[in-house]
Amino acid sequence: MYVNRLYNFFISINGKIKALLLNKNAFIFLFFCIAATIFWFVVVLDKEYETRIAIPIQYINVPVDIEIVNDMPSHLDVRIRDKGISLLVYRQKNYFDPLVFDFNKHTFIRNALSVSSSALFEKVISEQLLSTSVIEDYSPRTFDFQHIKLNKKRVPVRLRYDFSYRKQYSLAGDLIVSPNEVTIYGNKERIDTIHYVTTERVVLTDLTDTTKITVLVEKLPHTRFLPNNVSVFIPVEVFTESSMHIPITVHNVPDNVAVRVIPADVEVLYQVGKSMYNKVNPMDFVISVDYNNVVRSTSRRQILTLEKYPTYLRNVKLGTMEIDCFIEIKD
Repeated sequence: MYVNRLYNFFISINGKIKALLLNKNAFIFLFFCIAATIFWFVVVLDKEYETRIAIPIQYINVPVDIEIVNDMPSHLDVRIRDKGISLLVYRQKNYFDPLVFDFNKHTFIRNALSVSSSALFEKVISEQLLSTSVIEDYSPRTFDFQHIKLNKKRVPVRLRYDFSYRKQYSLAGDLIVSPNEVTIYGNKERIDTIHYVTTERVVLTDLTDTTKITVLVEKLPHTRFLPNNVSVFIPVEVFTESSMHIPITVHNVPDNVAVRVIPADVEVLYQVGKSMYNKVNPMDFVISVDYNNVVRSTSRRQILTLEKYPTYLRNVKLGTMEIDCFIEIKD
């Protein structure tokens, strides 16, 4: 029953709306309402008004060795007078370009700086206004800054990174961070606790070639850096597997004794970068056993020690880890 009544109510309202739209007098009434509204807007917008526009301020070239101790206004409020239609234009989002306060163009006197807003920005703002608009006032009327001198010191930069390489590629040398130190500015108590700074974390995957990137130094509260970024050189090249036979060295052998080892040399397997392939020299390896261990051992089998190999090699391993040792007394 309730549903039927609700349905009948909507049918009745729908019929009345259709009848009104089909009525010629209703159209005439609607036309005059719209015309009167437009005329009212024209009359209202043709009158003069005042409005305040907030224009954002961008600060550049703030000296790194000082700290501004008072608030730096984020906006300049400008009171403008003009006809309503003009003021309506200024209400568009991003109509005004940000105002730029360049500290390089001003000089602090006794740690203080004061510049009038009109001297700074009136020309820039006027160029964006319609010719009929008049600037009545600024807030703030002056930009007043006080500063204190900051302490500084040099600290090393540590790279935060996560690199991965395509199969058969690898790092071909040391990562080079340049510069490897930055100057940090802040109050003495603060910078005395800082012994190094880190970069923002860098993630690179599937590397196949030498890469150079620029990385920002990670920000720290109440401090500034110069520079605030560093370049990172990442040497990458393809690695190939290779091997060579290296003679075994026996240490601490007395003059009247000879130690015979079988085999006399051992194969060393390794991966080497393409650029260093022909530079691998057997003299750069030392594989050894110690005579003192041979004497104390109850077995002639001895475990080899890989004492030395070039640092630019990867995955260095011996073809065999044990050899036979025989002690012979010289005549």
